[in-house]
Amino acid sequence: MNIKEVKSLLDKYNLNAKKGFGQNFLVDDNILKKIAYSLNDKNYSGVIEVGPGLGSLTRYLVETYDQVLCYEIDTDMIEVLNDTISSDKLMIKEGDFLKSNVSKDIEKFFKGNVCLIANLPYYITSPILLKLLEEVREIKDIVIMIQKEVAERFVAKPNTKDYNALSVLIQYFTKAEKLFDVSPSAFVPAPKVSSSVIHLCYKDEEMLKGKELEFFLKFNRNIFKQRRKTLVNNISASYSISKEEAGNILEENGFSKTIRSEVLSVEEIVKLSMIFKERLS
Repeated sequence: MNIKEVKSLLDKYNLNAKKGFGQNFLVDDNILKKIAYSLNDKNYSGVIEVGPGLGSLTRYLVETYDQVLCYEIDTDMIEVLNDTISSDKLMIKEGDFLKSNVSKDIEKFFKGNVCLIANLPYYITSPILLKLLEEVREIKDIVIMIQKEVAERFVAKPNTKDYNALSVLIQYFTKAEKLFDVSPSAFVPAPKVSSSVIHLCYKDEEMLKGKELEFFLKFNRNIFKQRRKTLVNNISASYSISKEEAGNILEENGFSKTIRSEVLSVEEIVKLSMIFKERLS
């Protein structure tokens, strides 16, 4: 879908991009095709799209997959989708993706394996990903377009400025790879930031489960609360433990008392979370 087609649709339905829903419509067909075809080698039969908008990407997904489930919160966009895309492959679910029981929807709608491909609204990228990572186990591959700055955090390495709790969370659950960048000029209206398309592939096995996983997730958030402070300070501020005791525990396990969270690898953070879980219980 090009700029002329997008503007024609908006005029026909008397619509404008809604800032409240983070709507920026992708109008570069080459990029749309690259996104839609990005998982063709994985042999998925079904795909989920979040926030299809005018259906620029949806059209290619319908051509590529046997079943397409779209979540759309904007009723105006649902009218456009129903009018312009006629396919029995397509199921449009009205409502907030964050409030949906995605696992139940997958069980009900899909017959085979399912992936997720979407141009996510930037203002709710993190909540959507947290929901997918922590609640939905049926989706193994995710390809999303997000703000470039956020994508850099997803793939950031320890001891770099972009590495934070989100980096650790993403890399704990998945293998993250940035595929390509997208200029603001590829959208209508053009956003003020550049975008990136990223591929997240779930790891085959999780290191932690149950209470251990729950503790790790909170521990990871806590140790990055104040980047300028040392790991000892962040741990002491978040748990019932003195700085001295926290420092001693670190030294006992081969870590410096003055170490900062951003230099730790995902594996080291997992290890430390289990050490402190045992000492705090």
